[in-house]
Amino acid sequence: MSRWGKAASLALCLFACADASAEPLTCADVALVLAIDGSGSVTDTEFQFQKSAIAAAFRDESVKSAMRDAGTVALAAVFWGDGEFPTQDLGWFIVPHGFEAEDFARQLEMTERHVYGDTSIGSGLWSALDLLSDPRLCTHRALINLSGDGRETTTPKRRLRATLYQARLRAMRMGVTINALAITSDDETLPSYYARSVIHGTGGFTMQVADQSDYALAIRRKLARELSPQFVADISPSRSLPH
Repeated sequence: MSRWGKAASLALCLFACADASAEPLTCADVALVLAIDGSGSVTDTEFQFQKSAIAAAFRDESVKSAMRDAGTVALAAVFWGDGEFPTQDLGWFIVPHGFEAEDFARQLEMTERHVYGDTSIGSGLWSALDLLSDPRLCTHRALINLSGDGRETTTPKRRLRATLYQARLRAMRMGVTINALAITSDDETLPSYYARSVIHGTGGFTMQVADQSDYALAIRRKLARELSPQFVADISPSRSLPH
């Protein structure tokens, strides 16, 4: 593409992202939200380990290489637990060509835990979709990287956001790909449940680990896979995501 063609493409992207009250954040090649399990089945030690493992992944050369090849990556995170309570959201960090991911990693490490309770996967996904609906953001490809060790709690109760079914329907409408990492220490059938009821979209996949000790290696491999040029080869034109 010529220099003028690239400039025109960027201008169109910025125009599509903007509204009357919001200045554009960026046009990203990939927008990725990490949706991290903080429900009651995750101990404080395991919660801390998950944060550290994800932060370390963004310092790993294989992940940084995948981000460099992907282009501009927008990163955010959601810590989710019981659907009766708010999630913890870590807003957008822009990482151009693999640089400046350290700010995101440090902020993850410093996040104190405020989520517990039942397993509301739908609440976590809904909050991630809210972040992807930011009117300042447009992207070629939108991803949610969900990790957890249990199934959606189905006991009738008041929810601040949505059920898993409702959140997945919204992801379908928005064209968001959901990938999952299943921690199978308490449920060996969790990967098939995630494959059937959670993941969605072109290239959506599930990975599994036996316990938290395997989490660090798995999250590095998962991030490198979903951010790699091969995984994003079939991206659609830049767009703002619908709500």
